[in-house]
Amino acid sequence: MKTSTKVLIGLGLVGGFVGYKLFKLYQLSQYITYTPVGLDYKNGNIVVKMKLENPVNTTLNMRGIIGKIQTKGGNIIATYKAPAFTIKEGVSYFDLNFKVNVLNAGTELITALINKTSPALDMVLTKQLPFGMTQTDVITIEAKSFA
Repeated sequence: MKTSTKVLIGLGLVGGFVGYKLFKLYQLSQYITYTPVGLDYKNGNIVVKMKLENPVNTTLNMRGIIGKIQTKGGNIIATYKAPAFTIKEGVSYFDLNFKVNVLNAGTELITALINKTSPALDMVLTKQLPFGMTQTDVITIEAKSFA
């Protein structure tokens, strides 16, 4: 067999293996769920208590999470950025401390008070997986359900 053929076969096998590992990583990330279980306002930040469930018997090293809380109209009222961390198997709880944009949040609050409504907000979480992969989840937060 020629050397070039051996190299092509080797590259094909390595490429197939890397593709398989990336697919398994993506598949694992689909099983992990994030659920908000509490909402609070502390020291100028919106604190969202999250429940993380990893039903798979493995850990996942994350590069971080980038998040924002926005209105249904897309007005960003708070942002969040987490450093790298490890997701362990089972159920765990953690807090996301969103830094509030005072101007945007104040405008939305005044609008909600005038209309006598409770704002419906979206929490957009972009999970930064290994190897440059990302996954974005949108979770609707009804503020009145945490009152």
